[in-house]
Amino acid sequence: MIRLALVLVVLASCAPSRSAVFGPVDREVERRIGVEVAWHGASGGRVGGAVDELLAKPLDRDAVIRVALAMNRRLQAQYDELGIAASVVADATVLAPTELDVEYKRALNGDGTELEIEATQDILDLIQIPQRRGIANAQLAAARSRAVAATVSLVARVEAVYVDVVAAHQELELRQTSFDAASAAAVLTERMAEAGNVPELTLARERDQREQARIDLGRAQVDVEVRREMLNELLGVSGKQTRWTVAARLPDLPATSPALDTLERDAVAASLDLQALRADEEAAASRVGVARLRSWVPELGIGIAASRSDGEWEVGPAISVGLPIFNQQQGPRARAHAELGRARNEASATATELRARARATRQRVLEAYAEARHLRDVVLPLRQRIVDETLKQYNAMNASTFELLVARRDLVDAGRQYIDASRRYWRADTDARALARGASAIGADEMRTSTSRSSSQEGH
Repeated sequence: MIRLALVLVVLASCAPSRSAVFGPVDREVERRIGVEVAWHGASGGRVGGAVDELLAKPLDRDAVIRVALAMNRRLQAQYDELGIAASVVADATVLAPTELDVEYKRALNGDGTELEIEATQDILDLIQIPQRRGIANAQLAAARSRAVAATVSLVARVEAVYVDVVAAHQELELRQTSFDAASAAAVLTERMAEAGNVPELTLARERDQREQARIDLGRAQVDVEVRREMLNELLGVSGKQTRWTVAARLPDLPATSPALDTLERDAVAASLDLQALRADEEAAASRVGVARLRSWVPELGIGIAASRSDGEWEVGPAISVGLPIFNQQQGPRARAHAELGRARNEASATATELRARARATRQRVLEAYAEARHLRDVVLPLRQRIVDETLKQYNAMNASTFELLVARRDLVDAGRQYIDASRRYWRADTDARALARGASAIGADEMRTSTSRSSSQEGH
């Protein structure tokens, strides 16, 4: 029976295979986001060629996700944690070294010698293998959940920044059009002023509008570059790989308002953070049991003892027992209980935060959708009608050039507001989908950051 137990220990101590460690993660990632994760170590050259092929074409949302999953080294580092956790599984079934004591004695007068040999093996590790392996497997489960969570979160960030890049390009086009119109109007007014046909106030206004349009255009150009660099960072690309283009425009709004009534419940049910914390709690509970036993019996070894005296061997069993006189494992027990309490509190706090973020995300989605829908269906048609009617009055000599330009600028401004509202809607929609996939979603600080761009532009 002892021999069978030792054979099982040796077999169990082997590290899990790559497929056993990474396979469940790969399948879970594909189930949640519908994209397979690529690995540098497993298929480096093929992955690099596929990435270059994707970057050579105008990027859409699916393409940027695939590039990020293949190239983002921080994500790869997160997956390396799985290998570390797998090594702990192997260590959990390795017994402590066998202790060998040898004593050789010789009489002072040289008439006789005595040899004593004792070999003992601590069997507490053997007894606690189920608990130790349970701890290691729980740690591996937590690492798997966190690896999937890192993947889902990266996808959400990539999607959000991609939306920002596309919106920034659209706004740049709008600002360029606005600047071209303002510049043309200023040049025309300057010529009319030279002929004495317009007052100095009108000329100053047109020049002021042109310079403001120039400033807005410069800001839009910088914004495009900043957004591109943010996406480069997430994609993990550099050098020539940063020359990618985007041909897409922001998608049209859905026909109806999104149904997000169950988002709070879905976010908690799908949360990968909660899965990882439950695994942490399981590991901590097992550590409590291990520490409790060690507090009573720190060491328990069995083995064999042999002695030779005057050429005769004597053999018998050996037992060694550690006595917890000065060390009752107070530290390990306190640590295990603290880790258990921490895991439970973290899980409770995470669930509360998820619910709050889900409710806030739902409000952001609905608010941005309503605003974008109103701008598209009411404000933009109204501004266009004002331009058309002003143009008629201008042709009939009943409206000034300045009035026509103001109407067109208002139309451009409404277009910019629609782009920004649409951007905020698709970003919020990305966050909602990330929550439903199990990600942590964005916090309050990130929410303020994501909306600050819109707020700051309202004054321009």
